[in-house]
Amino acid sequence: MKLFHREYGHAGPTLVILHGLYGASDNWVSIARQLEKDYRIYILDQRNHGQSPHSPVHDFDSMSEDLLEFFNDKQIESAHLVGHSMGGKTAMHFALKHAERVNKLVILDIAPKSYASFSNYAQITNNHELIINSMLDVCFDEVKSRQNIDQQLSAKLPDAKLRQFLLKNVERQKDGTYQWRLNLPIIKQTLELIMDGFSHFNPEEQQVRLPAVFIRGEKSGYIMDEDTMIIRKFFKDAELISIPDAGHWLHAEQPELLIKTLAYFLLD
Repeated sequence: MKLFHREYGHAGPTLVILHGLYGASDNWVSIARQLEKDYRIYILDQRNHGQSPHSPVHDFDSMSEDLLEFFNDKQIESAHLVGHSMGGKTAMHFALKHAERVNKLVILDIAPKSYASFSNYAQITNNHELIINSMLDVCFDEVKSRQNIDQQLSAKLPDAKLRQFLLKNVERQKDGTYQWRLNLPIIKQTLELIMDGFSHFNPEEQQVRLPAVFIRGEKSGYIMDEDTMIIRKFFKDAELISIPDAGHWLHAEQPELLIKTLAYFLLD
């Protein structure tokens, strides 16, 4: 699949950035602009997100193949790879299959494990189900502005910052009506695959050695201290770093600290 992308910078090592679930390339523009003097940066819209095509298939094998196609189309021999959440799992799949194409790997607030198969991660999965169902329940026939959509979402999603993030997925049609840009029906249908993605991997057979760092939000529950064991089973040389006063969307909550952490690791 040919993915939509944005490009920044013209010199230095190549850096490819993958957004997370409900995200898009434009979520990362401000960070890319602060790094563009040192890198040639590509920010991608993953399938069923942003301006990339929709597909009935949404799994990490397919998203990894999309990324390989992009590398080949752009004649990228190897690159630094940054992925957040769902994008982090895509990046990990790609690195496990094509380690020679990855110079350094940066994974943001996600681990190579299932978030659906353990009882203590049920709340994370339930939150995503609530978000998706709330978005699908929006009645666009009644919508005259984005504020109307926000009002409908607020009944089930009280977090204003979360709603503003989700509203970036609204697009206005030529006839003045609104719709979600995301392929929500397929995302809902494949949510279990998105929450997992690693149950079929055997770390004893898949382990790779490359410079890798896993950066978590200190307030997030996505990467626990004990996850270093499973992380290093796949990525033997991985480091774990915490960003203080940040949750899962650490790039939005602590952008300056994240940029400094990225620069330190990538330039080291």
